Amino acid sequence: MNPHGLGPIVKWTIWAVLMALIMGWVARSRRETRPSPDCRRLVHPASTLVIGLAGFLLFAGIAVISNVFSNKTTTWWTTTAFVIFALLSLLVAADYFLARHDLSEEGLRYGRLTGSRGNLKWSELRRVNYAPTMKWFRLETRSGDVARVSVMHIGLPEFAGLLLAHAPPGVIDPETLGILQETAAGRLPPV
Repeated sequence: MNPHGLGPIVKWTIWAVLMALIMGWVARSRRETRPSPDCRRLVHPASTLVIGLAGFLLFAGIAVISNVFSNKTTTWWTTTAFVIFALLSLLVAADYFLARHDLSEEGLRYGRLTGSRGNLKWSELRRVNYAPTMKWFRLETRSGDVARVSVMHIGLPEFAGLLLAHAPPGVIDPETLGILQETAAGRLPPV
């Protein structure tokens, strides 16, 4: 066998193992416990902040290094692409601080990436569905307000239990109903 033929296989195997370890860590981090049992807040785990900051440092570093040690592949659009990825990573880190949702028997007080806050009453829900590609629950009220709850949040089983107990009949999409029941039982959706 050609030893050079093993190079790509080894690289992709290492990448696959590293990604599996990272995704396992991210999935486990959602099961962290809250600071106190009375806390009814959905928050991102620390892994969200770590991934956002690591992504920012990686892409910003590549943008800087590729221009300091420029070669024929360094162009304005490659630098722009790395800067855009760095900024997107900062959005992930910002979401760690801003997307905090407070649960109650009456509803959900939610935070958005823009920093604005909103209130949603369970009784005013018009539609609840799960977006598997985006990995979030989408809650829409009769007035058109929308809140999104990421599957990355710590406290999802309590959220699912309250939603199942207090949402008006028929507002939860049938597929979402099964996912919420599993979540309420402690079996979280995959990341």
